[in-house]
Amino acid sequence: MNKEQILNFFNHFSALGSKEIFIFYIIIFFLLDLKQLSLKLLIGMILIYLIAIPIRYLYFKERPTKKQYKNILEKIDASSFPSMHSARTTFLLMTLTKFLNFEIKITIFLTLTWAIILYARIYKKKHDYKDIIGGIILGLIPYLL
Repeated sequence: MNKEQILNFFNHFSALGSKEIFIFYIIIFFLLDLKQLSLKLLIGMILIYLIAIPIRYLYFKERPTKKQYKNILEKIDASSFPSMHSARTTFLLMTLTKFLNFEIKITIFLTLTWAIILYARIYKKKHDYKDIIGGIILGLIPYLL
């Protein structure tokens, strides 16, 4: 694999942790009549944002590849700590594995996917390890609540 193919691979995996895909999961579970799971994901996402936005506002940390911003919303998005991808995917991993009664094959698959998503954020120079660890902790907070 050349560098362009590797970057393309990590771009695809990174997208699995996006807010759009997370919202897609919420909608799909709702349509599948898994309303309680859908509600848990929605509440978890809201809690993640309610915690992360003030942190990013009060503690601005540049991304490894700096992102330009012109207003407060762009500045919050340009801040790298904590990683929202890490928070969303950690919360999703924990919630789904518990929902599926920690079935070993699915848990292994989801955990490997989670690890690749987190590494993709570092590879793409969107976050460093501290941002990822902060995101993991942030994702665990609503899960534990």
